[in-house]
Formats: sequence, structure tokens, C-alpha cells
Amino acid sequence: MQWHKPMAKGFTLIELMVALAVLAILAVVAIPSFIDFRERAAVRGAGDQLVSFWANARLEALKRDRLVSVSIKKSGATMCMGASTTSTGCDCFTAGACDVDQYPATQADWRGVTIPTALKPTLGATDTDDDGLAIIDPKRGYLATATDVGGVTIQSPGSNAYRLQLYVDRWARPYLCMPTDSPRILPDYGTRTCAP
Repeated sequence: MQWHKPMAKGFTLIELMVALAVLAILAVVAIPSFIDFRERAAVRGAGDQLVSFWANARLEALKRDRLVSVSIKKSGATMCMGASTTSTGCDCFTAGACDVDQYPATQADWRGVTIPTALKPTLGATDTDDDGLAIIDPKRGYLATATDVGGVTIQSPGSNAYRLQLYVDRWARPYLCMPTDSPRILPDYGTRTCAP
């Protein structure tokens, strides 16, 4: 009777090293694309939140048949939005200070998106601080003062610095557009430049 030595099962060291090298190359190629995707998704999500908040504030003005002031506040790298029935706006950084609505509950909801340091909200004609304020007229759903048009520019976290701007027109319609000073272009907003 002849004994056969059983074949060893498994990978050789060379096969394992080649497989690890291929995985490392794929990771090096995929990680920048994934980071870029996350930054674009974060700024789009924050932009959608801004538009949604504004649209809800406008609806509340019509539903309550009262003036609703919308304020966008910036403090360093943090920001918030508040809607109130007072003409002076509300401090959205204080929980419960806004009688209509406020966003976010925590700054983590922005997913790292901020207002660029050198910029400030431009909502409201006489705005000179880091706050933007506009009032929605409940009768027509327009801005109470035509010169309150404007908005706020937001920037993605990370090194790509994607920017979007919430722009509110005279008829209190919010939309997202690409600011002219944006370092990187989001493909689906490349043709939507902001109104002056």
C-alpha cells in the first residue's frame, strides 16, 4: 500500500502578498472618491434642510395668518435657523426660543457643514452682523420688505470646499444655487448661478 502525502490547502505567502497589494491599491483609489462623495452629500443635505425650513416657515405664516420672521444666525463655525412671530426674530441657539420652529436640535445635524468664515448671512437689507433676518407677509406669502432678498452660503466639511447658497427671492421662494466664488462646482448646480 502506498501512502500519499496530503496536499496542503491554503495560500502561499506570495499569493497573499499579491492579494493585499491589490486591495491596498483599490483602497487608495476609492478613499478620495468616497470622501468627495460624503462632502457633496453633506452640503446637499444641509441645503435641502435650509430650503425645507424656509418653505415650512412660509407655510406657517399663511396658516397662522401672522407675520413670521425667519432668522439665520452664525456664531463662529456654528449656525442655526429660527422662525418666530416676533418682528425681531428669535435666538435659535437657545432651545425653545422660537415659537414657530428652529433648526437644528444639535449642531451635529449639519454634518460638518458651516458658513464660510469670511461670509455672513445676507438676508435682510440692513444686516450688518452675523445674523440674517427677513419677514414673511401672510397675506400674499411674499417678503414683507422687498429689499430683504438674500440668503446664506454654506460650505462642505473637508478640503474640497463645495459651496451652495440658499437664495430667497422677493416672492419668498427659496432655492439653492451655486455662488460665483465657489472653489468647486457641484455638477447638478453648475448652471444655477445665484441672482444678484
